[in-house]
Amino acid sequence: MKNIRIEEDSMGKVEVPAEGYYGGQTARAKHNFQISGLSAPAIFRQALGMVKLAAAQTNTSLGVLDKKLSKAIIQAAEEFIEGKFDTDFTLDMFQAGAGTSYNMNANEIIANRANEILGGKKGEYKFVHPNNHVNMGQSTNDVIPTVTRIAALLSLPGLLQAINDCETSLEKIAKTHAKLIKVGRTHLEDAVPITLGQEFDSYKESLHKAGEFLANQSEDLQTLGIGGTAVGTGINTHPKYRETMVRNLTKLIGLHFESGKNLTEMANNMNAFLNFSAALRSLAINTLNICSDLKLMNMGPKAGIAEIILPEVQPGSSIMPGKVNPSIPECLEMICMQVLGNDKVIETACQKSNFELNVFCPIIMWNLLQSMKILTNGLKMLNDFALKDLQVNEKQIRKLFEESLCTATSLSPKLGYALTAEIVKSALKKEITIREEVIARKLMSEKEFEKITMS
Repeated sequence: MKNIRIEEDSMGKVEVPAEGYYGGQTARAKHNFQISGLSAPAIFRQALGMVKLAAAQTNTSLGVLDKKLSKAIIQAAEEFIEGKFDTDFTLDMFQAGAGTSYNMNANEIIANRANEILGGKKGEYKFVHPNNHVNMGQSTNDVIPTVTRIAALLSLPGLLQAINDCETSLEKIAKTHAKLIKVGRTHLEDAVPITLGQEFDSYKESLHKAGEFLANQSEDLQTLGIGGTAVGTGINTHPKYRETMVRNLTKLIGLHFESGKNLTEMANNMNAFLNFSAALRSLAINTLNICSDLKLMNMGPKAGIAEIILPEVQPGSSIMPGKVNPSIPECLEMICMQVLGNDKVIETACQKSNFELNVFCPIIMWNLLQSMKILTNGLKMLNDFALKDLQVNEKQIRKLFEESLCTATSLSPKLGYALTAEIVKSALKKEITIREEVIARKLMSEKEFEKITMS
C-alpha cells in the first residue's frame, strides 16, 4: 500500500503523500499540470510567505483570528519563507488561471505545519484550516499580483547593482582612453573621428538611463491591490483589513507600500507589470547593442577590426584549434533575446483581462521574474568576465584611424565638400592615406593637418 493519506475537498476524496505538507488541492494541481517542469522562483515563494505572515498579523490585530492560531501560522509562514518546504512547493508555472494553485499550495503547507505546531496531524486541519485561517481576508486574485509586485521589488536592487557595476567598468575604460582618437563609424562605414572614451561613455550612459527607467517604473509596483479579494470590492474582509495589511507589509519587508485607489481596476489591469517589463525590454535592447559593438570591435584577431581584446574565457571551437570566441557577449545576447520574448508573453497576457480579472498572473509573474534574474546574472557575467579585464589595442586603433577616411569630414569646412570628396576618391584609388593626398597636393602643412583632424 502506498504511503498516502486521504483528504477530502469540495470535489471529493483525493490521495496525498502521507509526509507531504501540501494538501488535496495541490495534489490535484500536481496531477493535472505536468507541463514544463518549471516551478516558481524562490523569491516568489518568499514573497508569498511574507503575505501570509502579514495577513495573520493583520487578522489577529483586528480581532478576527485567534492569537494562538495566529502564532502557529506566523511560525509556519516564517519556515515557509526560509525554504523548509521547498520540496512541497514545486507546482508547474503552467497551471489553472490566476495562480489559485500557487496560493492554495502555500495555504496548505502553512496550515499543515501550523497544525503540527499545535499538536495536530497533517491533513486533519483540526486547528488551522488552509482557507478559513491561512487565507483569511484574501483571494488568489489579490494575493498573486501583490506577491509578484513584492518579488519584483525585492529582486530589483540586485539588478540595479549589476547595471551600476557595468557602468563603473565602462566609465573606467572611457576615462582611461578619453583622448584616444579612433574611427567613428556610421552605417558600419568610416565616418568621423571619435575617441574610444566617447564611445564607451555612450555605452555607460545608455545603461544608466535604462537603470533610471527601471527604477521609475518600479514605483507603480509599490501600489498594492491586497485587500480587494476576489474582484477588488474587499468582500469577506474586515473594514480596516486593507490599510492594516499594507502597513504590516511595509513594516515586515522594509519597503514603502500604499493601497491602490481602485482595487477593482487593479484586479483586471496588469499594466504595472507591462510597463515594468517594457523597462526590462529597454535594458535588454541597450545591452544587445553594446554586446554587438563589443563583438565587432573584438573581431579578429588578425582579419578583423581588433580594436579591443576581450578576455579569453574558453576555447571557441571543437574543430578549429586555438580559436577563441566572444563567448560572454554571445551569452548575454541570448539572455537579452529571451527577455524580449518574455516581454512579448507579458504583453499578450496583459491584453487578456476579462471583466473583473486577469487570470494570466502566473505567466506574467514567471516571465517577469525570470527576465530580472537572467539580466542580473548576465550583466554580472559581462562585468566580471569581459569588462573588467578588457584590453584596448591602441596600436591597431591608431593604424586603422590613419588609414581611414575619417579625417575627410574635418577637412571639409576648410577645403570645401567637393574638393574633399575628390581627395577621398583619389586617395582610395592610389591606396594612400588622406593625409598623404592632402600633403602631396600642398593644400596644407603637416602641422595644420594635424591640428584640424586631431582636435
